Amino acid sequence: MWGKIKKFYSPWIDVCSFLILIMTVFYSVYYYAQLPDEIPTHFNFAGEPDTWSGKGTIIGFLILYVFLLLQCFGLNYFLFINQKDPKESLHFINLPFVKKESLTETQLNGMVKYTTRMLAVMNLCISILFVFILIGMVQTALGNQNGLGTGIVIMTVLLVVVSIYYIWKMYQEVK
Repeated sequence: MWGKIKKFYSPWIDVCSFLILIMTVFYSVYYYAQLPDEIPTHFNFAGEPDTWSGKGTIIGFLILYVFLLLQCFGLNYFLFINQKDPKESLHFINLPFVKKESLTETQLNGMVKYTTRMLAVMNLCISILFVFILIGMVQTALGNQNGLGTGIVIMTVLLVVVSIYYIWKMYQEVK
């Protein structure tokens, strides 16, 4: 599996995503007993808490995080990386104004390469985003900070920039 992934991007991107997940789970377990019964579960645009729920919400948050991380990795691996023929992967790539059937083999490979890289980098960014949210929830509940902070905004902008960059790279590949 490592070798197949290595053809498209550095597998360390996925390793970092899963290490962040493991550290997030340990962080949550460490602080869970210290949390009050009510923790912030929703934040307004300023990053300030506006809804509070039971601390068990942390468990649901972690389940969602694990599900999203595994789903994104699995889709990337089984729909793109593990395909023997790059044409099979084109069913899952939607680029308007591109006639997929007229693409060359090099262009097809480039499309799949950029798609897999984009998904892997976005998975890493989403992992970091979940960490910022979780730390903001826990630290706000403990009274150590008031809201999410600026990290959440930076990661959200980074997600948008990564998406735009890789879509631009795909269009450049098929030009």
